[in-house]
Amino acid sequence: MESRAGESVRHIVLKIVAYLLFAPTAPGPLRIEQAVGQRHRPDLVVTDPASGAVVLWIDCGQIETRRLGRIAASNPGALLYVVKSTSREASSYAESAVRFLPEGGERRDRIRFVGFRDGFTDDVVAAVRSRNEIVVRSVGDLFEVDWNGVRLVTGVTELRASVIFGAGETVSTPS
Repeated sequence: MESRAGESVRHIVLKIVAYLLFAPTAPGPLRIEQAVGQRHRPDLVVTDPASGAVVLWIDCGQIETRRLGRIAASNPGALLYVVKSTSREASSYAESAVRFLPEGGERRDRIRFVGFRDGFTDDVVAAVRSRNEIVVRSVGDLFEVDWNGVRLVTGVTELRASVIFGAGETVSTPS
């Protein structure tokens, strides 16, 4: 994965962590920054091979809340994730974004926000080298990865937009 002009190491790390987290269960090949014929380009995406429709859209780090609303409206059948550095950031962002999201419980249930334990992303950034060896140990209750010989472990918090609107459930693993 190469960086775009002006892209921070933190954003690249979030994309890599999201890839490692979602790739094992993605509903097809998870592609990095693939254009999908829309105004916005996802950080990670899975498309239906027959129709080209977006099945899974993942954005990491900073994403304007209005932009998220446009993406959700343009991809009503897609599962959409926003990955933040911490669980607290994910929760705060979710609360800010809800007013821009489409109406309807099923559509909102497809929009999710993910965060990690405080310091996890900083720990990964500190472990990054120009050449990296990454070994995923676990993607279950805890996300565990060896990054250049440094063992990093975090719980993963997933919030559903439908929960913020009063329906559905929050999935949280210990940190």
